[in-house]
Amino acid sequence: MGIPAIEDKIVQMALKKILAAILEVDFCEVSYGFRPNRSCHDALDMVDTTIMSQPVNYVVDMDIAKFFDSVDHNCLMDCLKQRIADTSLLRIIARFLRSGVMEDGAYQETDRGTPQGGVLSPVLANIYLHYALDLWFEQEVKKQLSGFAQLVRYADDFVVCFQCSSDAEAFGEALRERLAKFELKISEEKSRIIAFGRSACQQARKQGKKCATLTSSSLRSIAIRTETAILK
Repeated sequence: MGIPAIEDKIVQMALKKILAAILEVDFCEVSYGFRPNRSCHDALDMVDTTIMSQPVNYVVDMDIAKFFDSVDHNCLMDCLKQRIADTSLLRIIARFLRSGVMEDGAYQETDRGTPQGGVLSPVLANIYLHYALDLWFEQEVKKQLSGFAQLVRYADDFVVCFQCSSDAEAFGEALRERLAKFELKISEEKSRIIAFGRSACQQARKQGKKCATLTSSSLRSIAIRTETAILK
């Protein structure tokens, strides 16, 4: 985690306000992280409401491997250019991304990733995943599904609820291809499709089986963020 100097923090805070003013209106309803009047509590509530009120039978829990370290600078700048034409602003952001870090007294250049300790990093992460995941899911994926589906994302943690197993499996494969276009990878050992939901539980009971337990790594991450927020 990087610790920016006070001067850098001031510049980053100014950039954050500018980017939020431009892009907040574009962000999808499925995104809850680091946005005004939205929190990790809201993300968990949305997952709970979706599972309890919709015909959910499967939950896709996928983890993006080393997301903040993997953000491709060129891809991110292309995302920013979708809404920002000011070359001076874009140049400042590019300099921030490539500013490098000091480790053990030695300077190291950075060609990818966003500093996790940076004030600007959360909004840049939202912008990146807005184009890589949210818009793609809402505008393209949903049109091809056979049943209900709902994405809930908090920063780089997300779950997707599905009605049909075929949709859940197809999404998993399509997601890998989609993220690869943005130089991102799925952490296979932390990713899975879980048979879970009110409808799935009712079906399990009819078959004399126990209801599955949802032990999602993404939900745990969101829950940890929730506990941290409560303790502050």
